[in-house]
Order: sequence, then C-alpha cells, then structure tokens
Amino acid sequence: MRYLIIFFSLIHCTLSAQVEYKEYRTVIDGQPVTVLVKDGDTLIIADLEKAVVTAPMEFDYSDDRDRYLKYRRHAAVVYPYAVQAIRLYNQLMIETEGKSEKEKKKVIKNLSKRLEDEFEDPLKNLTRTQGLILTKMIEKHLDQSFYNVVKELKGGFSAFYWNQLSKRFGYDLKDQYRPGADPVMDAVLEDFDIKKDL
Repeated sequence: MRYLIIFFSLIHCTLSAQVEYKEYRTVIDGQPVTVLVKDGDTLIIADLEKAVVTAPMEFDYSDDRDRYLKYRRHAAVVYPYAVQAIRLYNQLMIETEGKSEKEKKKVIKNLSKRLEDEFEDPLKNLTRTQGLILTKMIEKHLDQSFYNVVKELKGGFSAFYWNQLSKRFGYDLKDQYRPGADPVMDAVLEDFDIKKDL
C-alpha cells in the first residue's frame, strides 16, 4: 500500500511538472518575486528571509530560568529602540565624518532635539531592567561602554552626569558588556541579535 501511494505521488508530480504556466516577474513590498499563472491559479515564488529556530535555553537553576524568561519579555519591549539607536548612531557617524567639532556638535544638537520629542516619553516609562537590557544590547553591538558612547556624542561632563545618575539605579555606565559575565544576559542578547535587522 505504501509503495502504491509513493507511485501515485510520483505520477502526480510528473504530470504537474508538465503543466505550462505563464511566468511574470514583479516586485511586492520591495522584494522581487516570480508569479506563475495558469487557468486563474496563481503561484508566487519568493526568497524568504533566513529563519533560525533554536531550542529553549536550559538552565541549572529555576531562578536562572525565571530571570531568562523575564529578560526575554523585557528585551522584546526594548529591542526596537536598540535597533533604532544603532541605526541613528551609525548614521550620525557617517554624517559627522570629516567635520569640525563645532559642526559635529550642531548636527548632534539638532538630532537630539528631534529625538527628545519622539522618544522621551516612551524611554522614561522603561523599567530598570528594560533600561539595563537596552544598554547591554547597544554595548554588545558597538563593542564599547555606554559611558564612552555618551562621552563621544555629548562630552565628558554629560557622560559623568548620566553615569552618576545611573548609579542611583544600580548600574554603572562604565561597566561594558562582557560575554560570559552573565550567562542569562548572554542568552537573551543572543536571542535578540541586532545585526540581522540593520
């Protein structure tokens, strides 16, 4: 019986391959696709983005698992902000390349005003853990401490001020992300890899 089903499947596939379709090339949502049409039936062929499926992380202790799940929930909230921050940082580095310090400050000041209007309220409403995960995402991608990023963009005094303020909330901006220091954070940041969305 099994061989009979395989035989009919092969015959069906062979006959289906002989069907003649009209082929068109077009663009849907910015992606080139092939459209095949025959007797009112339409088949769209497109390359899909790579998808990675991983098994859930295993931890020795239930506390680590609970913290991992909590961090994942928070990471899902701050991930779009981290992607946008990295994009803006890269764009800013390109725009200010070769410019004088005065011109750089002017560009940064104009961008800061626009960003304050757009992001001040949502970022103020983040929890401490969400803020920590956001900074770690940015630090991991840029491979430098958040303190150095602020110092580079806003100057030493601003970096000092924000570092002192962050210490009140239990975080030192000079503490750069180090792989292996916190396996739970490593697992979450691996799940939310910013490189694929840039």
